[in-house]
Amino acid sequence: MKKLYLLILMCIVLSSLAYATTDTREVEDVFQINDQVNYAKPCFNNGTYCSSSAKCNFTIYDPDNVVLVDNKEGTNNFYNHNYTLYFTKLGLHKIDMTCVDGGRTGAETFYAQVTGSGLIDNLGFQVLVIALSFGIILLGFYLKDGWITILGTFGLYFLGIYILFYGIAGVKDLIVTWAIGLITLGLAGYISIRSAHDMIIG
Repeated sequence: MKKLYLLILMCIVLSSLAYATTDTREVEDVFQINDQVNYAKPCFNNGTYCSSSAKCNFTIYDPDNVVLVDNKEGTNNFYNHNYTLYFTKLGLHKIDMTCVDGGRTGAETFYAQVTGSGLIDNLGFQVLVIALSFGIILLGFYLKDGWITILGTFGLYFLGIYILFYGIAGVKDLIVTWAIGLITLGLAGYISIRSAHDMIIG
């Protein structure tokens, strides 16, 4: 019966991770949270040089669609324009760029993913931690060894804390991120406390 409960809980955690990474918009860049970013793009996204009088303005939105940068002019580097800022929220950020160079005008929309690690996809790492943790927990149940079961929950504790601090790539909703992290910590706490209780009264 314990194995059945564990399997159900594992499916819930994995399905919540899969749900959380369903954003289909094309991500142009990936940045690490709280790092200084020198966001640079070509003037008209066609690889041509801009004149010294060319101007490109940036409007940047956070994952909650709040304006972080409102139509601010970037620095002209002839090949590209850049704007320096800090991304302080995890998730997908929208960047609108409008350029004027003499008689030429253009506009582009880009998407930047901000993650805790600066990598686009940490889901594989998280699934690996879950698989190893549940493998050790199931081994503990099979051997009827509470210490091995508790050892397996350490991976879930680590994963829950990692999600709370660094989030999940592709997740722009902080509530979903925290919910998954807290569920993972709660699951680890339940299994470890229940295993310790069974050993004590054993």
